[in-house]
Amino acid sequence: MNSTPEQLRFASIPAHIVRADFAGGGLSSDLGPVLLRGVDLQIGLTKRLAVALPDRRHQSYVNHSYHDILTQRIYQIGCGYEDGNDSNSLRHDPMFKLGAARLPFDDDAALASGATISRFEHAARRQDIYRFSEALVEQFIASFASQPKSLILDLDHSEDACYGQQPLAFYNHHYGSTCYLPLMIFDGQSGGLIAAVLRPGKRPFGEENAMIMRRVLKLIRRHFPNTHILVRGDGHFSGPELMGLIDSMPNTDFIFGFSCNTKLHAMAEPTKLRACDRWVAAQTQDVVPNAVRLFDEFTYKARSWPRALRVLLKAEVTALGENTRFIVTSLAGLDAGTLYEDIYCARGQAENYIKHLKPSRP
Repeated sequence: MNSTPEQLRFASIPAHIVRADFAGGGLSSDLGPVLLRGVDLQIGLTKRLAVALPDRRHQSYVNHSYHDILTQRIYQIGCGYEDGNDSNSLRHDPMFKLGAARLPFDDDAALASGATISRFEHAARRQDIYRFSEALVEQFIASFASQPKSLILDLDHSEDACYGQQPLAFYNHHYGSTCYLPLMIFDGQSGGLIAAVLRPGKRPFGEENAMIMRRVLKLIRRHFPNTHILVRGDGHFSGPELMGLIDSMPNTDFIFGFSCNTKLHAMAEPTKLRACDRWVAAQTQDVVPNAVRLFDEFTYKARSWPRALRVLLKAEVTALGENTRFIVTSLAGLDAGTLYEDIYCARGQAENYIKHLKPSRP
């Protein structure tokens, strides 16, 4: 048996040397940075965000501009590399270098290291973060070629799990984790992100919601003075502070979920009884429905509200029992059923927008 390996030989090419090795050369498994660059060149997101952040570094020691660092960081996150330390290897990746408008095989064109990314992220001040958030809203506004007739702002909070001892991270019983609870604001018609506000992992107070929305609505209204704006959210947002703010603004309405109290239960009791009677009667039909739903409305004023508001009721009965829901709104004209099923329930799409926004988990 002959175990001597034979040398692999290539056919000769005149005036060329053919050599094979296993080093791999300049390889990359990521096409994402190039696609993201194409989108970025069209919408100008990284340029707008970079302008919002003043560069306080001594320019004689700067190798990477804030725009370059932002571009690298955003593209890496977009491709699934959330950890800033990933930059230590990706800074040499030819596709990430190409996405950042650098020569892919030039050793002197390496991107920022993890240490540079860390210094960049920790250099931001409170004022910088505010300007950065404003730039994100401006980016949404710039996506319109002309003033829209209407906008729907969907509000929702989402879990941002934390590991270690991050400041203001708290245990949230609803999510069963230690987390932040950022506020996400989406365009309810297109799904576009309007703003994302990082905040502690506890339920917000009404003053906080009103403070954030006052700034967002003021900025949008500056560009779209005649647009009708509907603010939509679940029961976390039905505080008197936010409702009073929106109610005081012209051409602006809200529709929020609302938690029940003893008085509302008493006002809803006749409709709930009728729904139960219809459910009982439906059991004798050939085809039993999955649910019986009745809608009603009444005017209600809590002590903390500036005025009486329209409260809508959904009285639902299923095989599992009663399912009663309330919403409060400043909208007029549409009936309770249409407002609940077609307008309010559509806010559930915001949860899908959040899933699209977050990086996928294995």
